[in-house]
Amino acid sequence: MMFIACACIAQQRELDSLLQILESHQQNDSTKLKALLDISFDYSSIDPDKGLEKAEEAILLAKKLNDQQRLASAINYKGVNFEAKSLEDSAITYYNRALDIRKKTGDNTGVAKILHNIGIVYFNLSDYTKALDFQQQSLAIFENNNYNRGIAGDLNSIGVIFLTIADYPRSLDSYLKALRIYEKGNDGMSIAMVSSNIGIIYNHLSDYNKALKYHFEALKIYKESGNKNGEQQALGNIGNCYDDLNQPKKALGYYQQGLAIAEEQGFKMGIANSLSNMGTVYNKLRDYKNASTHLNQAIDIYKKLGNESGLASAYNQLGNTYRNATFLAGAPNKSDRYQKAISYFDQSLQSAIKTGTLDTQGESWQQLSETYKDKKDFERALNAYKNYIIIRDSIFNDQRKQDITRLEIQHEYNKKEALLKSEADKKQALAATEIRRHRLVKNIIALGAGIILFAAAIVFIFYKRKRDAQQQQKEAEFKAQVTDTEIKALRSQMNPHFIFNSLNSINDYISKNDLKSADTYLVKFAKIMRLILENSEKKEVRLSDDLQALELYMQLESLRLNNKFTYNIKISDAIDVENTLIPPLLLQPFVENSIWHGISGKQGNGKILIRIEKENEMIKCTIEDDGIGRIKSGILKEEKNNNEKSFGMKITHARIEIINKIKKSNAGVELSDLADGTKVELKLPLELSF
Repeated sequence: MMFIACACIAQQRELDSLLQILESHQQNDSTKLKALLDISFDYSSIDPDKGLEKAEEAILLAKKLNDQQRLASAINYKGVNFEAKSLEDSAITYYNRALDIRKKTGDNTGVAKILHNIGIVYFNLSDYTKALDFQQQSLAIFENNNYNRGIAGDLNSIGVIFLTIADYPRSLDSYLKALRIYEKGNDGMSIAMVSSNIGIIYNHLSDYNKALKYHFEALKIYKESGNKNGEQQALGNIGNCYDDLNQPKKALGYYQQGLAIAEEQGFKMGIANSLSNMGTVYNKLRDYKNASTHLNQAIDIYKKLGNESGLASAYNQLGNTYRNATFLAGAPNKSDRYQKAISYFDQSLQSAIKTGTLDTQGESWQQLSETYKDKKDFERALNAYKNYIIIRDSIFNDQRKQDITRLEIQHEYNKKEALLKSEADKKQALAATEIRRHRLVKNIIALGAGIILFAAAIVFIFYKRKRDAQQQQKEAEFKAQVTDTEIKALRSQMNPHFIFNSLNSINDYISKNDLKSADTYLVKFAKIMRLILENSEKKEVRLSDDLQALELYMQLESLRLNNKFTYNIKISDAIDVENTLIPPLLLQPFVENSIWHGISGKQGNGKILIRIEKENEMIKCTIEDDGIGRIKSGILKEEKNNNEKSFGMKITHARIEIINKIKKSNAGVELSDLADGTKVELKLPLELSF
């Protein structure tokens, strides 16, 4: 799946026009120098070798004319062409030379542009820390100069960096800021580019409806502007979404549209990518003849373009075709097919090694192992499988450690940010009240020194202002109470013990080499952390989203307790889970009590039943467990002795009181003991999103 760091699409017609100008203008002056610069830049996306030639000519002419500004541009464009040839060291060398000239001439905007380019080089080198540092340096200069287009470009590149390291919230934040700037400037191509990037984020998050919304917006802009290259890429992104949605026929339709445009415009890479995608889809549809045809065509083009990454993917898919097909030309029997498949997996492996693509290498080794096993060549199957395990473990160890570290960092960052916001809100509310009180006293003193004739008016004004101040103070105190309760609720939902125990469970699985369980647990843990952080920013969420987070929590706790309990969620037909709104994670503390105070101490397994029903104009949520009950668990005794409820229950009651004050409702919670276990009934006002 593709994302775009910058939109530099050279149009062949513009280049032809510039070449004509250069040919007709023989005089060595600024006109010729400008043409050389423009040609060098345009060649960077078509023929970087020619781009380097024109950049060198521009450097010599700029020195002859003693034009320092354009000399810096020529050296910069030489770096751009080296970057296009994937010669990153040379690109950085020339960018730094251009940077020195920009700094000496005091061209801050030019400095920022080169810093942006250096950041992209480090991104291509996978040094994301340096890439982010250079983009942020560039952004600071652009913001100081109020250069909006540069600001948006840096924000887009920063979004790409965060997307690459799977920090989707920060990536989305950067993209949306860039999008707002481009929308204010009515920059259609840039709006389409950023929309595509946002769509790719939502595709990673499996929110395919939002992903398709942004991809279709980009497609519309590209169509209206006549940008065929962008249109073809947007169609490919839409096809990827439908492929991920397991709708291969629909995906195939969009790939075919993209292929038609690429062939019409002569976009070789677009043709190869479309053919490769179509071959992959035909494999899923078990149409191996068409899969073979399209993948072989893609391979021919990738070879001419020297695209090893594309070759690795296409060879791997072609090997998969021969392994699974019942008959293909050139492979009349099973033995021939297996041998063909092995040769393609070997070629895929070699291309993947050249590009350093670990996931494709792992997939090729795995396919080789399975094919050798089908051939009854168990020794080679075992050797291939060992290589697959080595690659898989390498990917797993590096990525999973980074994922766990990033989760811990994000958790601490968001927790501190939430606490600081709470304290700031409290101080601001109290300060505002204090300022109003001082103003009131000053007004009273001033009025008291006035004429007695206006005493009645003074008394009236004093009374009214005092009443208003008291009312405002009450409102400020209530807002502070709401903020404080929300922060405490967030703390209870992101229970440090739960996070610590979850990370320990993941570590335990890894130490036991149970990588499948570790992976399953980590995916669920990451999802629930993301849902908690996203939902904590909202007053109300969809019932479906809240139940998803609750179900993830129960799945994780069930795994930690070795599947000691099962659960069932029953939703009345009268409840529309997609349009019903409730405060986020209000049910979680009650489920937590059921698990740890009810079922964990029980001999044998337990059950949790959750029912969601409509009762008059209220939504009734019932949680029942068949655990040991409150008396045996000591909850009632503890509450009686301490004269207080558990932290989670106390916060939940506080949240319900706030709901009743704001909505003037009669929400409440009732706990009762069952013959075996405990029952909780939570009633909330029924709120719909429409």
